[in-house]
Amino acid sequence: MAIGKRKQTCFVVMPFGEKKDSDGQDIDFDDIYRFFFRKAIESLGLECIRCDEIAEGGSIHEKMFEYLYKADVVVVDITSLNANVFYELGIRHTLQRSVTVLIRRKGTMIPFNIQGLQVVEYDQKKFGSIEKAKERILDIIKNGLKESKNDSPVHAILKLNIGTELKPKSETEKLNYPLDKNKAKSICLITGEIQNVKDIDIWVNPENTEMLMSRPLDNAISGIIRHLGIEREDGKPDKDAIADELKVKMGNRNSIEASGILVTGPGNLKNTNNVKKIFHVAAYIGQFGRGYSPIPDVHVCIEVALKEAEKVVGNDIKPHLSILFPLMGTGIANQDFDVRVCELLEAAINYLDENPDSKIDTVYFLNYSEKEYEACQRILNLNPKVATAGELIPANEVNTNPEAEPESNSTILPSLENNPGSQATTPLLHGVQN
Repeated sequence: MAIGKRKQTCFVVMPFGEKKDSDGQDIDFDDIYRFFFRKAIESLGLECIRCDEIAEGGSIHEKMFEYLYKADVVVVDITSLNANVFYELGIRHTLQRSVTVLIRRKGTMIPFNIQGLQVVEYDQKKFGSIEKAKERILDIIKNGLKESKNDSPVHAILKLNIGTELKPKSETEKLNYPLDKNKAKSICLITGEIQNVKDIDIWVNPENTEMLMSRPLDNAISGIIRHLGIEREDGKPDKDAIADELKVKMGNRNSIEASGILVTGPGNLKNTNNVKKIFHVAAYIGQFGRGYSPIPDVHVCIEVALKEAEKVVGNDIKPHLSILFPLMGTGIANQDFDVRVCELLEAAINYLDENPDSKIDTVYFLNYSEKEYEACQRILNLNPKVATAGELIPANEVNTNPEAEPESNSTILPSLENNPGSQATTPLLHGVQN
């Protein structure tokens, strides 16, 4: 069944009722809001809300902070030079790098500290001015949502990592987005923990350039894949199949080039999750004393892996392939989270769009958390190359091989992406990874 778009929100920061502006003139902010802001913003399909419209119990300040943080768009009217308005603007600029739109009545002085920012001007007494301002505001919002460019002077200077505790997606479900031009090809979001994912031919392991897999019990994609791939004899670990084969593939090399790739078998994952191949892609690079960080253009790894997938079709893999990527290099606390996610998704979309005869039918992206799931949906819903709404595949179609159950192991922790250091002493905590 089709699932509708998550409705995006716009929070409007402005005074309520009739107030005097900075020049002592009376202005009805309720009229400005009802007949100017709200109608224009809602024409984009956004839910528009102001503090006095929040129909929920609890502290109004608590709700205000929540909207300033979570709203996709915040519009701030500085016309009255109201202290509360500037307080809320400062909070928004601290919490989010985009999309914040400043507006003012014509003639309003712009305080020194925000003089370098773009401010849309309107004259409430002139219809033409109002219409022009509406068009400008809508252009800023549309471009801001599409490109996620930084418009916060705080984030432009300070490297802030602001986030809330991740809410994991406990259920495994698929949300499929067919391409607009070729509906036989699709991008599919799959939620939950990777050990519960079955019947996807190729798993991509975001590894470091040294190809040093994480320890089997590390809270990292690499460690989980390694652990699940261990072959057993009489229920006891017998062979570290994936890591051992990867060492052989490395040979005498100390490292491979950034975005390079090595292919191994799946070890025991062939039996438990019906995986055919593991692609180890060099998505991280290490520096002495600094640990590992994503390579600058981590999205290049997507195209590299997809091209490699075209080469590995053999007797053990069907001619129509599926491949699974974690959201590598994003890091939930990364200030460029949305930008990085967008780059990963677009790399896959562009490849399928430009290669209609590809053997790859479906590119999956693993969404461990609600935040990842919401971000991916938001980005895909805005991409003109995919269907406008995802198709939710029923749960009974997710695990098509019920006999192949992954072994139970309560020590395996869920993971957003790869922790590229095999000698890490601290678990990869969501919201902390770079």
